[in-house]
Formats: sequence, C-alpha cells, structure tokens
Amino acid sequence: MNSYERYEAVCNLRQPDRVPVSPLIMTFAARLAGVKYSDYCRYGEVMASAQLQSIRRFGYDSVNVTSDAVRESETVGAPVIWQEDEVPGAPGDDSLIKGPDDLKKLRLPDPLGPNRMHEQIKALRILQRELGDGQVVYGWVEAPFQEAAMLRGLSNLMTDLYEHPKMVHALMRFATEMELAFGLAQVEAGARYIGVGDAVASLVSPRHYREYNFPYVSELISSLKKTGVRIKYHACGNTTALLPLFAELELDIINLDSLIDLKEAKAILGHKMCVKGNIDPARVMLAGTPEQVRAEVRRCLREGGMDGGFILSPGCELPRDTPYENLEALVAAADEYGRYPLKDSLLEG
Repeated sequence: MNSYERYEAVCNLRQPDRVPVSPLIMTFAARLAGVKYSDYCRYGEVMASAQLQSIRRFGYDSVNVTSDAVRESETVGAPVIWQEDEVPGAPGDDSLIKGPDDLKKLRLPDPLGPNRMHEQIKALRILQRELGDGQVVYGWVEAPFQEAAMLRGLSNLMTDLYEHPKMVHALMRFATEMELAFGLAQVEAGARYIGVGDAVASLVSPRHYREYNFPYVSELISSLKKTGVRIKYHACGNTTALLPLFAELELDIINLDSLIDLKEAKAILGHKMCVKGNIDPARVMLAGTPEQVRAEVRRCLREGGMDGGFILSPGCELPRDTPYENLEALVAAADEYGRYPLKDSLLEG
C-alpha cells in the first residue's frame, strides 16, 4: 500500500498493511531545511521545500501546510508578533476586535489574494505536484472558536462567553464563513485531507463548547465534507470531558493530545472515527531516547491500534529540536510493530 491507500483504509476503519505514521511537522522541517521560521511561515515555496526535505529524509506518511494560528487573522488585519525563528502569535494585550462595533469592519478575505492564505495554498499545490497521488498532503484551517480567539484575544473571548454572548456568536459566524472559504479554496487546489486546528477548545467547559463552539465547527466540517474531502480535528490539551461532543462531529480523524488516556478515549469515541496519536511530543520525542520512542509506539498500538482505524503520531507538533534519531525510531517502530494483523507478543513491554 502507498500512504494514501493506508489513510483511506484507516479512515474507513479498516486495517492497512501497516499503521500510518504521521507526525505534525512544522518548526522541525524549517530547522532541517536550514531556513528561518519566519520565512517558512511567509512563503509557500519555502514551506513546501522544507516539508519535502523532511518527508524524503524520514519516510513517514503525510505532510501538511500549517505553520501558525494567526495566518487568517493577520490577513484581515489583526496584529501579529513576529520573531525571526519562532512561531508567530497574537499579542496578549492587543486585538483586532475591541468591541461590537469592530465587527462591522470585518470583511471576508480572498484566499487567493496577496496574503499568507494564498501562500499556504501555493505550498499545497507544490506538495501535491511533487509527491503525487500516492501521498497525503493535509490542507489546514483554524476552527472558528480558535479563530475567534485570535481576532478578539483569548482573555477577552473567555470573558465574552459570560458577558457578551451575542458578540461571540456574531464573531463565530464570521470566523466560520472565513474558514470555510479558505478550506474550499484548498479543496479546489487539490486537498483531499484538511486538518482543523482548535488549540483553545480545552479551555472551556462542555456546556460552553456545546453552545459556542460545536454549532460552528460542526457546520464547517460538514460543509467541507460535502466536497468529498477528509477531515482531521485536533484540539490541544486534556479534552477528555469534550470527547462525547467530539464523537458527534462528522470526523474522519481525531488527533488526541498526549494528556488523554488513549484507551479511555477509544471507549468514549467508539469505533466510529480514526484515532490519531498520542506519544508525548516533549517528554518522549524531544527529551527521550529511541528506545523510549519504541516503547511508546508499542503502547499506542496496544491501546489504540489493535482493531485498525488508527494513525500513529505524537499528540501534537513534533518539537523543533527533536533528535533526528527519535523520529527515525518512530518511523522504524511503526514498520516493525505496526504491520497488520498486529502481534501481541511484539507489543508487550
């Protein structure tokens, strides 16, 4: 099987020839390619070149075109903190939307205009062309709640949930429409898989997620899926309390953070979507040894991969300074232990 065939098998909850291994790689690729991360984020050609160098060096099963959470918000005028070799972010003491009147100023951007949204699409096209139909290239959008936090400011948004609910819903409507247009542009550019990033989802209760997040992220996902694209959803942190809500989304893949108990998550989600995860990116991939990586591969396969419908990966982004031998160990262990049918004797220990 090639990588795309493996992905199709696990998204259909079947067993491929071996478990796909798909680390989320961003800063690591820039380091490998010897480019400034600011350039990686700004220029599609730089991103694509770095991603190609990384997958060709290590031989895992997918690449992606995400780099930061402020690409879309910057395009509509939000302030961004740029550092030469760090991930750009939103300033904590400033935001584009300071009150309800500012919502009137928002205009949906053109994903193919002279902006960083277009640069991401450039990277997607290059990767699709260079890697061909046998590889998986993830497009990427931010979830509406995540995007609202970038536009309004995280602290402000958390307060608004209690004090300004109408403004939150209005902002979520704009964010949903913007991310849908961005996602559709990536589908038009050839994306067959799209990741949806919801990094701040774990900061709210299930009640607030149901009221403010779920209707909009569900609409985004279902609207994108009408095109035939596969959807992966990732929320950072310990989202155990939100898993029953995640189970209601029309997901193909859910990427679970390392803070989540994989066996418990599988029990809650049932065998209705592919699970991806969930090796600790810092403790194991960055600071561990190749043998610790191999042990974690066996653990993940025991707890999540026995019945198929599973993708092996760290729980979140692979850290920039991860030792090369640890990523090599991840890929090699997937090949050694992850061939179906899985053998219990190989996974012990």
